[in-house]
Amino acid sequence: MVEVLFHSLTGGFKIQILVIPIILTILHGCKSTQLSKIQGQEANLIFPYPCDSTEVTLVQHSSRAPFYRLTDGSSQLSLPGSQLHRFHVQNRIKNGNCSLDLTITNLMRNDAGKYISLVYKDGKSIVDHTTRVELQIHYPPGKASCVVSEGKGRDWVSIDCTANVGSLSGKIECYQDGVWMPSLTDPSETGTLLKQTILIRKSLPVFCCSSTLDEYKERCECNDTGLYIADDDSNDPCPPLEITTMPLLSTVTQSNQSVYYFSMVTSIPINTETCNSNKWVIIESILLPIYAIVLILSLFFHYKIKTKIRNNRNVKDPPIPLHLDTPLLQMMKNRLMKNGSRKNTESA
Repeated sequence: MVEVLFHSLTGGFKIQILVIPIILTILHGCKSTQLSKIQGQEANLIFPYPCDSTEVTLVQHSSRAPFYRLTDGSSQLSLPGSQLHRFHVQNRIKNGNCSLDLTITNLMRNDAGKYISLVYKDGKSIVDHTTRVELQIHYPPGKASCVVSEGKGRDWVSIDCTANVGSLSGKIECYQDGVWMPSLTDPSETGTLLKQTILIRKSLPVFCCSSTLDEYKERCECNDTGLYIADDDSNDPCPPLEITTMPLLSTVTQSNQSVYYFSMVTSIPINTETCNSNKWVIIESILLPIYAIVLILSLFFHYKIKTKIRNNRNVKDPPIPLHLDTPLLQMMKNRLMKNGSRKNTESA
């Protein structure tokens, strides 16, 4: 944090500027990379090594024990049951370059951490060829659960839905009779819970689910929880749809809600997928330095102008030279001389 003091004619003011230095960290004998994935995806980690090495091992930092060992062309994989069938290691040799390729399928949260390759030759560690890969696993919110909250008039009622917060921002959606139901509140995170209130029609089966903000789940996939479930065919979360005209939500009021829903058979669900904010993050990251430069230049020119004005006011006016040969002074001098001669005559 750097504190800059600016002066002006009326005083001064301070501005604190956060200076973010670019720190280049050089780790001797270590190549480090970072990889971010979402739970359920597949990750591919590559660990290059000299082809003349006699032993290469892979270590997961959290376990602090090698889970893969390659020696003299033979390999050994040692993993717990939850990872054994999802971890695959291939020894690749191509164009004189050697590497171990680790592929992890159906990523789970406990797969996150640092993965390190240790290279040996004739029993001695080759530190210069140690490679570290940090794997980050992002995960969506947990499954949603809902309870009936309060009546909203006639056949309408609100339900309060919650889900465990994920590392990715999320939302909760509900479908009733195959139709997307409007939300009364925006999704909000309170502590470890994601919360949202949905408006539904009373006494009809409703199916709800959670998802990430940039994800859209089809009505057939949205079945984390259900309300008003009965033992008949109406419990199908994916009923067949008939294409009908659906009025805008702004035209649905408490007075015509029940008429609207009773009159329609089914309708096409509305995709309310939230816009991805990554584009705005990139734009802001570009504009922010520009704003900072403009601000600093504006303050600099403001300081220079105020300093120049202050210096000009501090300069005193030069004295006016006195010229004794002006007509006014000459006339006063002549009068004084005449008065002096007259007094001398009278005294004589």
